[in-house]
Amino acid sequence: YLTNDDQLDGVTRTDLSQGSIRVTRRNLDVAIEGFGYIPVTQPDGTTAYTRDGSFSLNSQGYIVTQRGDLIGNGIQVPVDYTEVQITAEGQVRIKTKDNNEFREIGKISLVRFPNAEGLKNIGYNKFVESEASGKPSLDDSSKLKQGCLEQANVNVHTQIDQVLRLNAGLISNMRIIKFADDLYRQSVNLRQ
Repeated sequence: YLTNDDQLDGVTRTDLSQGSIRVTRRNLDVAIEGFGYIPVTQPDGTTAYTRDGSFSLNSQGYIVTQRGDLIGNGIQVPVDYTEVQITAEGQVRIKTKDNNEFREIGKISLVRFPNAEGLKNIGYNKFVESEASGKPSLDDSSKLKQGCLEQANVNVHTQIDQVLRLNAGLISNMRIIKFADDLYRQSVNLRQ
């Protein structure tokens, strides 16, 4: 019996292919185009990595994930902001009531791993590095797309079709085994 903490490394594969991008028009939503991950600081101070770009502001004005993790080391948006812009390279810019020009207040960095499949899934769309994943490095090839979210990379219809095919194959194999078992039983009865 394995608990979630006893997960065997290398036994479970995670499909890390790019999902389709859906437009949300929310200023703090970002989708990643490419294979990058966004570093987040968890409440205990440790770093995790996510591709979930559905961000919001917490009570102190910091940009956070849905679970309250700080983006990077923390990007604080002033109270008097009127507009937020997140560029493809990750610069977070704002306009305020006093200044109608965009000014940069922080940057959402993207990182990539030598072997992203080696990342350890800790739940809630977050991963931590492992020996198998290697160390993260800055990723300049991936880009952010503001006002969008990446959807799951799973096609439900294809997955259901594969499960039905697998089920049909198992039933067919069970019938063959039962037939072979019946033949064996009959041959044993003939010998007696």
